[in-house]
Amino acid sequence: MLSALPGDRAVGPDGGGLREHSACLADEAERVGGKAARLSLLRALFARGAFAGPPLTGPPYDAWRELDAARREESGPPDAGPLLSVLLPVYNPRPEHLDRALTSLTRQTWLRWECCAVDDASTDPAAAAVLRHYAEADARFRLTFRPVNGHICAATNTALDMARGEWCALLDQDDILEPDALARMVAAAVRHPESVVIFSDQDQMEDAPGVFRRDNPFFKPGPDPDLLLAFNIVSHLGVYRTGALRRLGGFRIGLEGAQDHDLALRCLAVFGPEAFTHVPEPLYHWRRHAGSTSRGWNAKPYARAASLAARRDYAANAGLRAEFTLQPDSLYAAVRFAPPSPSPLLSLCLLVEAEGMDVQAARRVLECCSYAKREGVVAVAADALPPAKIRVLERLVAECRARLVPVSGRPDAFGLAEAAARAARGGALAFIRAGDVPARADWADRAMGALWRADVGATGCRGVLPAGFLSQAGYATGREGPGGEGRLTLCPAYAGLHVEAGGYFRQAHLMRSAFAVPLTGLCCRRETFERLGGFDAACGDLADADFCLRALNGDGLRSVVLPDADFLTPRVEVPRVAGEIFAARWSGLLRESPPFQNPHLLWTPGGWQLRPPGV
Repeated sequence: MLSALPGDRAVGPDGGGLREHSACLADEAERVGGKAARLSLLRALFARGAFAGPPLTGPPYDAWRELDAARREESGPPDAGPLLSVLLPVYNPRPEHLDRALTSLTRQTWLRWECCAVDDASTDPAAAAVLRHYAEADARFRLTFRPVNGHICAATNTALDMARGEWCALLDQDDILEPDALARMVAAAVRHPESVVIFSDQDQMEDAPGVFRRDNPFFKPGPDPDLLLAFNIVSHLGVYRTGALRRLGGFRIGLEGAQDHDLALRCLAVFGPEAFTHVPEPLYHWRRHAGSTSRGWNAKPYARAASLAARRDYAANAGLRAEFTLQPDSLYAAVRFAPPSPSPLLSLCLLVEAEGMDVQAARRVLECCSYAKREGVVAVAADALPPAKIRVLERLVAECRARLVPVSGRPDAFGLAEAAARAARGGALAFIRAGDVPARADWADRAMGALWRADVGATGCRGVLPAGFLSQAGYATGREGPGGEGRLTLCPAYAGLHVEAGGYFRQAHLMRSAFAVPLTGLCCRRETFERLGGFDAACGDLADADFCLRALNGDGLRSVVLPDADFLTPRVEVPRVAGEIFAARWSGLLRESPPFQNPHLLWTPGGWQLRPPGV
């Protein structure tokens, strides 16, 4: 493996079945035909679905890393670029762990780096011995020994004072970098000169004599302001412009345990999300050991209080009225934005497509809503319902002080939504398909709070089936075929996941951006809806996704999935194959780099699976 240091043996988790058998086949192919034969077989196994579906760790991740390493070896480091300062605070590490971290620096393919290592008054002299050994052998290691322990923020600020590079990378004393980690970050800095923060994907490692295992990869979705509020998606590897760090005053004393998250949030507040660049490669290996937060946040309980303080300070500085609630035993937070004041009129647009409409469900939509300034608009496919059902609806809208909008013919849900929007008077529109009902009365308050921000074009609500499983939590991309080949397909993200489960890095429980959200529960400003021309019928059953993508691509307005504004639904959502018009508009974007989704992941009915590199 590219990451294994000399003398290490790459191992994966115990297991059996097709994935382990596939790994054995790859070993045999290499024995017979060499490395090229091994890689060719791994690509074929991916295409045949041998590594399809979750989990993303173990043999699938091992195979993916081999293919990815071969792809990355084809491109060397940039010909030119800035000096990069690696900030390394040190306090009583295990000497062998520090040695491995420093060794990973000496093996970088990008040579223009310096390591600003600061010993924070370690009581164990072994740390100083390791540092001096490397400094004597390589002048790029620059050392400072603090006389008094100041904790990680003070020590990292000392390292920042030492930095001579245009960029600073943050490295923990017991972690390891991929050999091309700094080269990849420098290349991103050269390609994106507007960047202030550059961050990569990461994984975890078990590292002991004779054994080196990488697992639990975090393939990040890219810059997302709401997900960054929910938890620190920048994390490792994070690289920052040195001038920006100094302008912000470095790391804030008193926020130890959440200092990196606080720094990322302050960068977001000052420079905006457009200053963040994501390098979708797992370039940083986070060591698991008893004192590391990679094993759980109980290792550093003070981090929870610091993380809440960082979020609250960000909200205050950004002028946002927001509440944060930490999830148990973690630094993940639920985020709720207060609805706008004064309150805009919200039009609840109920879309009745067929005779099987549940009148009581319709009543709940119109009445089960704590958002006070609202109106009800019921658009009905008049030719699809018998007169008796129409009369029932007329009584319902009279009792609920709503308005009935009959639509001739047999329009689909998007045609009804267009008619409802034309009849609506509100400055905000919420679309609900008949049969779907809100799980809580304050769903619209939550939706309006998230929507009424300058960079948000739409909010979406999760769908929950009667048995307690999600029907969708926004859209994700997948492609037909077990290995990802075939036509572009949009899938209901997290479908089949139990509502109490968080999914991949708990993202099903977190407010996050998506490139699109489905129709039921979709809220948007009237002005946005009209400027974009509403839903395009030519996109068929993906007209909702097309609307969200036009808002994002044309106006920079993202769609936000709300984890706490669920709708109960009888409908099982299924993957939707893109039609000709939708594919012509969006296939290039969604195949290569789907917004707010890692390009190495595809959604399948069983969960996230790895997309083979180069496909």
